[in-house]
Amino acid sequence: MGCFQKCASLVVVSSLLLLLITAAAAASSRGRDASSSSTLHARKLLNSTGSSSSSLGAGRHYSTERMGPDDCSEEDVVVYQSSANPLPSGIPAYTVQIVNVCGGCTVSDVHVSCGDFASTELVDPSKFQRVSFNDCIVKGGGPMEPSETVSFQYSNSFSYQLNVASVACEQ
Repeated sequence: MGCFQKCASLVVVSSLLLLLITAAAAASSRGRDASSSSTLHARKLLNSTGSSSSSLGAGRHYSTERMGPDDCSEEDVVVYQSSANPLPSGIPAYTVQIVNVCGGCTVSDVHVSCGDFASTELVDPSKFQRVSFNDCIVKGGGPMEPSETVSFQYSNSFSYQLNVASVACEQ
């Protein structure tokens, strides 16, 4: 075997080892992200100020009492955004779904941080409307029932970062 063949096989083996190490590190970080998101989910479902509590490892204590209607928060409304088919003109389009994930609470006055949101095609203002820079309102501030979804599409050369900024809890 010549020097060239030995060097080439060494390069190939080294590259494969580096690829495996990178893949293992990425899988490890995804595992940590998944465990932190489950912690958020537990916090959302349980009231941390209740009198009876149970320990869920790592010194974390969570109440076993159910949340009341006054305990809703921005975490009860989730924004999903995905790419849609582009317009005939080639402008990218995006589908947005805003969901009240609270199974037993109605929220209203849902505000979304939306930057300088704009669309080349009209978005139904009764579903989603920009009221000022970085402030958009869902359903004109009207109520979103438990598990209700508000959907719309917009088109622009780029997508906007949409995050729930505030909600009001209905009684």
